[in-house]
Amino acid sequence: MDSPTATLVELLQANLAALFALIGVLLGGLVSYLAGLSLSKRDLKLRLREKILDKRINAHERVNELSKSLRTMVNLGIVDAEGDLVRIPRFLVTKQEFREYQAWFSSLLGQNSTWLSMELTRELNLVQDYFVNLDLLLRNAQDKALPSIGNLIREDFVAFSGETERLAYSFFEKYLEKLKLSSLSEWYKYPRQEIERRLNQTQPQLHRERIRQLATPQ
Repeated sequence: MDSPTATLVELLQANLAALFALIGVLLGGLVSYLAGLSLSKRDLKLRLREKILDKRINAHERVNELSKSLRTMVNLGIVDAEGDLVRIPRFLVTKQEFREYQAWFSSLLGQNSTWLSMELTRELNLVQDYFVNLDLLLRNAQDKALPSIGNLIREDFVAFSGETERLAYSFFEKYLEKLKLSSLSEWYKYPRQEIERRLNQTQPQLHRERIRQLATPQ
């Protein structure tokens, strides 16, 4: 009688081809699964990168719209003391328009700040601080005083417009290939000393007393 060991050897020899075929199928299936898993992860990363790219491009395009609105002036058909035509920011024709513009500005910043470069977010927050200070100065002003005030400070908005537009375009040059979000651990505003320095150079500070005079109801 054949021993059990001999029988097992004969069984293996008889089915060796089938065993190798089974092992090949299992290995092939494993390789296919791992390859599919790798491709799925790659596809997921590509889809996420594409979504981030779309969000970031859209946010910076919105800021370009905002930049243009900051420098859009209206001609009121009157002249100042030097005989020059008075031009003021479009949103400073009335206090109601100014407050509506502030609300729109804050909403746009809140909706898009996550997707903006940190440099641009800080600049936009500086503009928002400027609006807050200006709103305090204009608290008691009547609409008829706004043309003179707007004419005094309009260059600030031209400067803010140019800087925000420059930073928005710089995103496409510096960050587009990285497709990374700005670190949320970074502070979203300039250091306090920088905010104070920049705001102290603006027209409301340089012409503070004159603006207060104009803003005081006669």
